[in-house]
Amino acid sequence: MLKVLFLDTNHPYLIQSLRNMKLQCDEDYTSSKSEIEQKIHEYEGIVIRSRFSIDRQFLEKASKLKFIGRVGAGLENIDITFAEQKGIALLAAPEG
Repeated sequence: MLKVLFLDTNHPYLIQSLRNMKLQCDEDYTSSKSEIEQKIHEYEGIVIRSRFSIDRQFLEKASKLKFIGRVGAGLENIDITFAEQKGIALLAAPEG
């Protein structure tokens, strides 16, 4: 089963839709970046707004990551170049 970690709150429709598609959606809105880095290797997807940057160090620990869902405007907090080198898809959607 594909595992997705939600790092920021967003519209409940998104998480419910993914659960309806039989994805395992976990939520962690309070752990520090270093705590998330300890478990990110378990996930194929993450959904984030702007809680912290998704930098090279974070992406190196995300060995199974297939996609980053960015809710909101801009991708400045994501190392897009390194993510693309690792074959990680970037999915961006406006808030609302």
